[in-house]
Amino acid sequence: MVAFFVCYAIHSSPSGAPTPGLDVLKSGGNLTQRTASYARPFGPNAPWNIPVKGLARHPQSDYFADQLWDHGSERPGHFNLSFDNYTYPVYYASDATNWFPVRTEWPTHLDGFRIPWNPLWQPAPGSDAQVIVLDPSEGLEWDLFQVSFDGTAVRATNGSAIENYMTRETGNARSRGSGISYLAMLVRPEEIAAGKIEHALSLPIVNTSGIQFVAPATKLEHPSGTSGIPAGMRFALDIGDTEIQAWLDSLPASLSEDTRRSARIIAVALRDYGWFITDTSGSAHFQFESN
Repeated sequence: MVAFFVCYAIHSSPSGAPTPGLDVLKSGGNLTQRTASYARPFGPNAPWNIPVKGLARHPQSDYFADQLWDHGSERPGHFNLSFDNYTYPVYYASDATNWFPVRTEWPTHLDGFRIPWNPLWQPAPGSDAQVIVLDPSEGLEWDLFQVSFDGTAVRATNGSAIENYMTRETGNARSRGSGISYLAMLVRPEEIAAGKIEHALSLPIVNTSGIQFVAPATKLEHPSGTSGIPAGMRFALDIGDTEIQAWLDSLPASLSEDTRRSARIIAVALRDYGWFITDTSGSAHFQFESN
């Protein structure tokens, strides 16, 4: 399996439980309606929106592929898909009930400013308790870490605002471990419904480097002097349609057709766009929008 993993050379851009009734909290109607109007965020030259075809293979591709397979997760070769814990729910400003002040534990540019919020909104389960709030009309993305709401203010350990998220092609040093906004590389339900993911995926791992990061990452999360895989490094599956079909044929016969369809969509994206190392985690898991 390790031979299927390819690491790409550094490149940068030229510039818990499901919530009942959650669908009514997602702007734009039901999934079918949202899918019809969905547009991929970030600009075409954002590194995660560029296909891997034609990119140079990293000279140490085999080494980093082995490092990811053997040490990237809590068990060698074990990669999860996160649909609830330790990923991001997405909410829309149009569904907010009011604008509330943000109070952050760490010094941030959001502390004391107001953002749109709805008391029904919940963070993803897990100690990170993260949330994304979008205002498409203004092109604003708010990323919040360890969020709670006390009735008068939105409390968070850390938070940031990203401007022009539909066209932006660079990272955001105030966001997550790699300094890339939460929304970048997040797989949305609309994409699975449409049958294609046209961007790389986000993969937090165990063995991130404490020495260096590479573009498009914008910061070092845990400076430690320990070697590992740099945040911002890109990988992809080096496989063809035949291998994808063989893998699908090997899956349990009890799986539903919807699950098989989703599996194919994800496998094709991991081949055509790959994934970036975005954060440090207790396991390796590809991030999908939190239920």
